[in-house]
Amino acid sequence: MFMPENMSKKALSRFATVEETMSSEFMSINYVMSGINVEYKLPDHSDFNKERYPWSVGLLSVPSFYAARMWEYPFAILSGDPQPGMKCLDVGCGMTPFTVYLKNVAKCDVVGLDPDVFAAGIKYKCHGVSREFMDKTGLRIEKGGIEHFPSGSFERLFCLSVIEHLPFDIARRGMAEIARVLCPGGRAIITVDVNMFSELTRPLDLLWDSGLIPMGEMDLRWPFKRFGIFCDKKQPADVFGMTLVKPEDYYVETSYSINGEKPRVTHGTLPPALREPSTSFTTLMRLKMIYRKCPRLIRWMATKMYRAVR
Repeated sequence: MFMPENMSKKALSRFATVEETMSSEFMSINYVMSGINVEYKLPDHSDFNKERYPWSVGLLSVPSFYAARMWEYPFAILSGDPQPGMKCLDVGCGMTPFTVYLKNVAKCDVVGLDPDVFAAGIKYKCHGVSREFMDKTGLRIEKGGIEHFPSGSFERLFCLSVIEHLPFDIARRGMAEIARVLCPGGRAIITVDVNMFSELTRPLDLLWDSGLIPMGEMDLRWPFKRFGIFCDKKQPADVFGMTLVKPEDYYVETSYSINGEKPRVTHGTLPPALREPSTSFTTLMRLKMIYRKCPRLIRWMATKMYRAVR
């Protein structure tokens, strides 16, 4: 499978590190992004950057984009390898220099997608798009969800630090939709916030829920040093980036029977469309504990509940 020459020595799905962010390859892209942020007077994250990413202080012009993007933007550009005229979708785009870069620097045919569109100014720092911003940049940004795009519409799809902010069921459906709107052979570049102390996001769950497959190698090793610091300055924050591809001809049998019918589904309709989340083992164990510790009447009620759940 094709792999960009400048990324051939790195796994195309990996954790963010400060060392890679500081590399000349990444910083050359960041300087362009920083210039765009200043040109269009986009939201300033200097206060967040000082608190969460102290290593970034002084590296970006003011107004500054969010420092975690100093790894995410170059990762997405280098892994996605966008080419002039390529149809791209930026999911949850907000008002950031990334979508502008795809249009003006990479010369892509790009569409942005954001659930909140308003008249002017800055409503939120991290999401939402003003019509004023669209007029200044000439960007096409759609309001709403990904489901209204036709199947196979895009060659590249970018979704940077969006999925982890969604409820699990919506994120799962969103991943399936990402697979659907990609054309065969298309790539999805997805980044998510992760944390070793809490279950913010499980990157492999997102991968399995999409039906897409990793492009190149995937490095799941945690970096030695944490990438950032949360607001309470106690919990380390990390970022994981995935480069996924939609196979051109990939079918999976969905039946476990030996001699019966063996229906097949394509990559975009794998497990999420075929299964419902089952009752958790934890719930059953809690009911058993209630049964053992409570008086007779409550134990009888717990027995009824246990049998109904099982």
